[in-house]
Amino acid sequence: MKRPALIASALFMLFLLPSCERGARIDLDALPTELVVQANFSNLDTLEVVVSKTRPSLSEEDIVYVSNGAIEVFVGDFFVDRLGFIPSPIPQFPGYYISSKVVPQPGEHFRMTLDVPGFKRVQAQSTMPYPVEIDTAFTNLLIEKEEVDVTNNMATITIGVKILDPASPGHFYHLNFYQQGYDLYIEQDGDTLKTSFFSLPLPIEPEDDAIPLIPYIDNRGVLFTEEALAGNQGELSFSGTFKYRREDQELGDFIIELRSVSPEYYYYHRSLARQFQASHDPFSEPVILYTNVENGLGVFAGFVPRFYQVETTH
Repeated sequence: MKRPALIASALFMLFLLPSCERGARIDLDALPTELVVQANFSNLDTLEVVVSKTRPSLSEEDIVYVSNGAIEVFVGDFFVDRLGFIPSPIPQFPGYYISSKVVPQPGEHFRMTLDVPGFKRVQAQSTMPYPVEIDTAFTNLLIEKEEVDVTNNMATITIGVKILDPASPGHFYHLNFYQQGYDLYIEQDGDTLKTSFFSLPLPIEPEDDAIPLIPYIDNRGVLFTEEALAGNQGELSFSGTFKYRREDQELGDFIIELRSVSPEYYYYHRSLARQFQASHDPFSEPVILYTNVENGLGVFAGFVPRFYQVETTH
């Protein structure tokens, strides 16, 4: 249950990589080529890093991914692994560097060094946060369905969650919602088969505009700090809609993902979300992406996700 939702979210981020790099270099056309690091790592898998090169902001050339780098990883002051490179079997996806053994754990401080011929040594660091839970006793979900045309149903969701935010300051979050579904197939003998799929994070809107939440790209999830939970006992409410085919699709479980994220994760993805919003407003000021990569650009940041399966109420 946890793995498919994480994969869907990871794929969503992967599709954003080219746009991230173009936007980050609006004013950098005349500067030397730099290395770009993309690493959002969790405790659900071994550490992975994607490395590419910058390009002029208006260039239509393909992104150049780096395969001849040497990446070493340290936990605290101790060397733990040298990452191996895995070429991509799919042309539109980049190859990546992966650890054979390092699965980041809450509380661990990670430091990465990257050496590529012709470039200065790149370094970055991030500390894995500790997980924060949702109080499932206060989770309320309602899904209402309506026929909107000859093919599709429109599902309207309202969801309320209560986050058990620790009393100590300095906590950062990324909240996503997923709807599991099934494609239905009828065999020649009349049996019905189900093939499970997961959507990208669902588009949602907060019910209370006064709460300081940052909509993520296309309103698919929200970013926030403990400030958003102050004064409302950690309770947040959202609504949204999505379509599905009435005849050959069926809804399954509703899934909540709460990510406890590092400051580096939060500031990078906040700037990414604001840059996306600014791109739809021709009068807005340019937004430069946050980076915590020394002698390069990009992000090296940890997060710890928690997934919750919620029964639907119709």
